[in-house]
Amino acid sequence: MNRYLTWMMMAAALTGSSWALPQAASVEAALPQAQKEGRDIMLEFTGKEWCPPCIHLRTKILETPEFEKAVGDKYMLVEVVFPRLPSAVAAIPEEQRNANEKLLAHHRIETGLPTVLMLDAQGFPYAQVAGARRTTDAYLKELEKAAQVKARRDAAFSKAAGLQGLERATALAEGLNAIPENCRDKYPDVVNEINRLDPQNTLGYARVLTRYSNYQKQESALKEIMNQSRGGISAQNLEKTAQRLNEYLTTPDLEPELAQIALRALGDTYALQRRYQEVYETYKKAYEAAPESRLAPRLKTAVEHYERNILPAVQRGEL
Repeated sequence: MNRYLTWMMMAAALTGSSWALPQAASVEAALPQAQKEGRDIMLEFTGKEWCPPCIHLRTKILETPEFEKAVGDKYMLVEVVFPRLPSAVAAIPEEQRNANEKLLAHHRIETGLPTVLMLDAQGFPYAQVAGARRTTDAYLKELEKAAQVKARRDAAFSKAAGLQGLERATALAEGLNAIPENCRDKYPDVVNEINRLDPQNTLGYARVLTRYSNYQKQESALKEIMNQSRGGISAQNLEKTAQRLNEYLTTPDLEPELAQIALRALGDTYALQRRYQEVYETYKKAYEAAPESRLAPRLKTAVEHYERNILPAVQRGEL
């Protein structure tokens, strides 16, 4: 038994909790049982030992008798843990932690922790539930909504089975359009068929399978800019950083989440130069670029702070 599973068992014993759902160490390990028993998979991205909403989701919802009674025969649980406390970090091998980070990036989970990605028994994602809810009943309603998404997907795919040509492509696209955008590239056979039947790209699926690779390239370029900016906070260095970020923001088809990160970094550069109006405008653009991202709430708070405090102080000549 590896250290990660040993740690999970010890944590459960220490808290006195009991698992309300059958678990597996990975999606691959869960699939045989999921297919045999007709279960879907709840892929839970969690910081269960430090993140208050994650702890609430686990102890007040997923591990309750009410939850098990309602859905105990419908789902399996796979944890993807992001530890912070030193003891928890040490208990999970570095290789596993790195794999978890890659899985988060692979599924482009930008909604913060906890987020549960719903997968069918074949491993295809179809919905996600971001955050916890105050009660078990409220969370069960979110799972019902997810099940409705799956039903719409399946109905469209079934309709496509009796069609040909662009009509078939349209029905397949209808099925994919029912699920979150970050899940669509996980259906490569469906996307490839849509593109084959729709060579004019009237349905807009030409870039779906390349988006993730483009994201990785764009992310790598942004990281390089951030590494180059570590030379200090001299006026010259800040100006170079701002220039590089502005050039980066002209990248064709730049992913919204990466545009947001770049805009925030640009705003931080302006802040160090005390260019407060530009800081405000840039933070606002950053928030608007991806208002549902993990970073968005902090940006919204910063924008409101500038509106309430910083900009009035600038107008009064205090800054």
